[in-house]
Amino acid sequence: MPALTLAVEIADAIAAAKKRRQPSFDVKSKARELAKAHPKAGASVGDVTDILEEESLAAGIIPISEPGH
Repeated sequence: MPALTLAVEIADAIAAAKKRRQPSFDVKSKARELAKAHPKAGASVGDVTDILEEESLAAGIIPISEPGH
């Protein structure tokens, strides 16, 4: 169940960025935040970063590593 909660929060983060019409998204920062919030999900920051990057691109959002870049 912890992995499902993490997956839902990942989807929510992408949906929120898309709703705000945010052209880019700081995936590494969000990945650190989500991995820290869901340690029982068993996903590393790298795993969450990879998923956020894939989902961002699929939603038409450019993944970035730092705000403003």
